[in-house]
Amino acid sequence: MKSAATKELFGYWNRLRGARAAPERADVDPAEIRSILGDTFILAADVAEGFPFRLAGSGVCSVAGRELKNEPFLDLWRGPDRATLLGSLATVSDDAAVAVVGAQGVTELGRRIDLEIALLPLRHRGQTHSRILGSMTPVETPYWLGVCEITRFELTSLRMIWPSGRRRPLMDPNEAAIPEIGVIAGIGRKIGRFMVFDGGR
Repeated sequence: MKSAATKELFGYWNRLRGARAAPERADVDPAEIRSILGDTFILAADVAEGFPFRLAGSGVCSVAGRELKNEPFLDLWRGPDRATLLGSLATVSDDAAVAVVGAQGVTELGRRIDLEIALLPLRHRGQTHSRILGSMTPVETPYWLGVCEITRFELTSLRMIWPSGRRRPLMDPNEAAIPEIGVIAGIGRKIGRFMVFDGGR
């Protein structure tokens, strides 16, 4: 994690969840993360709708150059990148994993900005596949940010973290384990065009 906002949001989320796989949406107190509130967002974990933004902070909308509420998160991405993000969002929801995404935003004039995006699972009224808490922050802030609209996002890196230290923490322990597609010899899994390994912070 490079961004201070990513580190702060992850630390806050981790404290909220305690021994649980993920905290409740109602546990999130905006006042507790006021310093990074503009950089945060919440997605609905709705595959059919492309994981739409339910809330998007002013900083996130400034990065995109437009209001993002109700816009599908997956519509920010194209081709293989979209498929990779879909896979990582499924892992966040299914396994209560955390995704740390490196990306570049590109404007119509070809200007580029390096971004870090965090995706963290939330329960909502007891449902495990319901909301995703996130942040989006520029690595450096160029003078044109908020004036020039970013017309596409390109994926540059992906890291998955399992804070509970195990896969599929939401699974009923009495269920039979189902082998996961893409897990290679217990070392890592392929998500889109990225090989993802278990890791810490």
